[in-house]
Amino acid sequence: MKYGVQMFSLRKYLKDEAGYDFAFAQVRDMGAEVVQLSATGGSGISAEAVKRVSDKYDLPVCVTHDPFDRLQNDLDAVAREHLLFGCKNVGIGMMPKQFRTGKLADIERFADFLNDTAEKLKSYDMTVSYHNHWFEFDEAEGKVIYDFLIEHTDSSVLFIPDTYWMRFKGADCVEYLKKLCGRVNTLHLKDYKKTCGLPLFRAIGKGELDFVSILRAAEECGVQNAVVELDMSPDPLKSMRFSMERLAEIRAQL
Repeated sequence: MKYGVQMFSLRKYLKDEAGYDFAFAQVRDMGAEVVQLSATGGSGISAEAVKRVSDKYDLPVCVTHDPFDRLQNDLDAVAREHLLFGCKNVGIGMMPKQFRTGKLADIERFADFLNDTAEKLKSYDMTVSYHNHWFEFDEAEGKVIYDFLIEHTDSSVLFIPDTYWMRFKGADCVEYLKKLCGRVNTLHLKDYKKTCGLPLFRAIGKGELDFVSILRAAEECGVQNAVVELDMSPDPLKSMRFSMERLAEIRAQL
């Protein structure tokens, strides 16, 4: 398993190629082996520029998050862009609202979209991955939405489990990694802690999650990449560096 950084955490720097160069240099210095990019098409940088920076710092892009409408209406162009910078994994960051009605029929339509996208991407030797938030662990018509998605998607549809959002809803990340064995390209690592009753995003090691158990399960279940992430931080570079340093200590215990 390779370890790295979800660059959404450093999005304030990703405004142009110079910003990408700076951010990639920083995370490489932190010990990152891979990066994830989110919505690169709207970041003001071309696929060719992503390739230049990725190659310069020897930081492969393991997966992306891309806008639903582009995957629905411009999938071939998305695939070609990804292949330019060497990424074979297209990600969807959140289920669009039109499917989040609480009706299984609408969730099944989204599952069908994932299946169709996975099938279309096979001609490019690429995959599609889905990233969860909190609502997937709610029930729709008596069925946990995340379980329904797992059961109603082909094995070629991959998932991007998020440790914080699973803990936020009381789901067991280790158990879900076992359910998803062989279907996880990238795992999101961020810690969870309640302060004054409020759940907060925390850097790795500043919360309550047992990352030793999580990463052991990830290794056993064939997870290919694990990236640290923090959705919000007053000093994102400091937070990412802390997370990567703590992650190195955790990895020594595996």
